[in-house]
Amino acid sequence: MTTRAEKTLTMIREVCALGRAELDRPRTAEGDATAGRTLVDGLRAVDPSGEPSDISLSLGLLAPRAPYFDRLVLNAVAAGTRQVVNLGAGYDDRALRFRHSGVRFFDLDLPDVVADKARRLRTLDTDVSHVTLDTDVSHVTLAAVDFATGDVADVLARAGHDAAQPSLFIAEHLVLFLRPYDVERLLAGISTRTAAGSTLALTAEVHPAGLDSSLVVSTVDDVMFDGAGPLRGIRTRDAWLTLLEQHGWQVEDAAGTTAVDHFRLPVDGTTVQIQTQFLTAAAA
Repeated sequence: MTTRAEKTLTMIREVCALGRAELDRPRTAEGDATAGRTLVDGLRAVDPSGEPSDISLSLGLLAPRAPYFDRLVLNAVAAGTRQVVNLGAGYDDRALRFRHSGVRFFDLDLPDVVADKARRLRTLDTDVSHVTLDTDVSHVTLAAVDFATGDVADVLARAGHDAAQPSLFIAEHLVLFLRPYDVERLLAGISTRTAAGSTLALTAEVHPAGLDSSLVVSTVDDVMFDGAGPLRGIRTRDAWLTLLEQHGWQVEDAAGTTAVDHFRLPVDGTTVQIQTQFLTAAAA
């Protein structure tokens, strides 16, 4: 039986996918600018009660976030990085829009999401919605993993990822949904697949200093999701920087902040602003 938290996570995943499809986004010379819409064809994001969700609510977050990660991928490809690992890829189409000779994309997500994405990728050389597409997807490797229980390092090794070559690892809107020790296990797994010259970029949910992170997470759960929410990974900025450093990553421009305000809520009698901060780190 699907839990309310799982239904909420599915809604968020599909709202983000549909929202990205509405944005004007770049591509490489070999990339397919239209395949992304086909990839989300038929998705219908609904909330846990079965009511349709308004994707416009996600655009304020996606408008700055999507270009940030798009630019990172484009820069990595231009600089000669030949492996892009998209952690929690969902229905993201970067592997299609940023296709480039010699570059392999590894899209990792839950087994049911990967199975559905594989089915959708198979339609890209057929007539879909009266638009014929001819998209080469041989450079894309889909790999199933439950980030709460699976071994990311093992999954990548079996998928053909070359740990001796630099990679760009991206985790856009992923660690927010993982418990603290699952985030640490994920980072530890990635570190074993990291060569010199690799980059890790992620979105980190950040609360102001001076608050207990577990209290913030439980308040978010109670106030926003009636005790059945999927949001679990919220820390101070310093805690995120320390965690990344412990796993071999040095955040670029640690003194600067690139962020978007996510939501506000009362915590312990004070209204608190939760930010989504964009962190990019180099392998130390």
